[in-house]
Amino acid sequence: MKTPFAGLADSLIQKSLNRAFINFAGGEERAPFMAPSTCLPLSDILNDNFERIQSEIFALLKTRSLTRYEEIDKKRADEVSKDWKLFYVKLLNEYNELGISLCPNIYELTKQHDEILSIAIAVLEPSVCLAAHEGPYAGILRYHLGIEVPETNPPYIRVKDQFYTWQVGDSIVLDDVFDHEVVNQASERRVILIVDFKRPMPKLYDKLNDFYLKRMQRRAKSLIQKSN
Repeated sequence: MKTPFAGLADSLIQKSLNRAFINFAGGEERAPFMAPSTCLPLSDILNDNFERIQSEIFALLKTRSLTRYEEIDKKRADEVSKDWKLFYVKLLNEYNELGISLCPNIYELTKQHDEILSIAIAVLEPSVCLAAHEGPYAGILRYHLGIEVPETNPPYIRVKDQFYTWQVGDSIVLDDVFDHEVVNQASERRVILIVDFKRPMPKLYDKLNDFYLKRMQRRAKSLIQKSN
């Protein structure tokens, strides 16, 4: 069990690293959205294999109902959304054995890429929104790939002061440490693939990032079990 002192130490380390990483990336002037090809080499592989990935995710969704975020991480869900649904193939460098068995193509396409930290299938049911919030850690960037998107009133995401509307087969990278929210007025579900990866940085910053990511990994097994 984490002691209050350990929790305070983690918080201080995280804040210090966030400041350093954000300053490196350009501070408040850094881009809220990025073209995947500029920061995630794996994105070309994922985009080229879109149909395989989409078919695999649809097969998964036919056989199981995904877990509500409230049942995975209640504290965070209270800030973001209780009804967001997630299934992890990988979380903070910890693989989900069930995820590997149900999503073998996604696993095979990503397993050789050490920069990949987390892989999740994320579902928003009709009218489920994500409240405005900030990602906790600046050492991570997030890739989205549209799997199923309503044609009428498609949901969109605001990051800082910019907006992106998902489309099937299209992808984007976002810096979720900025304030962001998802607005969803659709009457059909939205499904995306989320891939979290290490922010590209110089060697020293990358080593510091690896150090803190190992500390973050301590929660991964518990969250994976809850999502299953």
